[in-house]
Amino acid sequence: MNKKNILLLGFLIIFFGTAFIQYKNSLPEKKEIIVSTISVRQIVTIDDKKNQSSARVKIGSTALQLLTSTHKVLSKGEKENTYITAIDRRVASGTNKEFWSFYVNGKQAQVGAGSYIVKNNDTIEWKIETY
Repeated sequence: MNKKNILLLGFLIIFFGTAFIQYKNSLPEKKEIIVSTISVRQIVTIDDKKNQSSARVKIGSTALQLLTSTHKVLSKGEKENTYITAIDRRVASGTNKEFWSFYVNGKQAQVGAGSYIVKNNDTIEWKIETY
């Protein structure tokens, strides 16, 4: 091989090596997406009949998201200000001074369903109460 061919070969190696590195660096970085879920239990009592179910939900889900993913829900407001008016066609009657209340692990919730972030092994219970 003469000097001319060696220089040409060296130039081509450097050129294609640089082009490959630039191409590789321009590709989007692969990110591993991990979706973690938790297990929760939900009880909905309609006219003295308890409907119990277990569900797996994404970490960070609210009690409202759990309820709407498993039952037909009518509500007013949105997000943390959502007020449940009916679950599975059972309307909380204003005339009878009824409202849908929810409990977390046997204790009445201190925040709205749109604000409460469910935790692993929580039991969320919905039932009609009166005021």
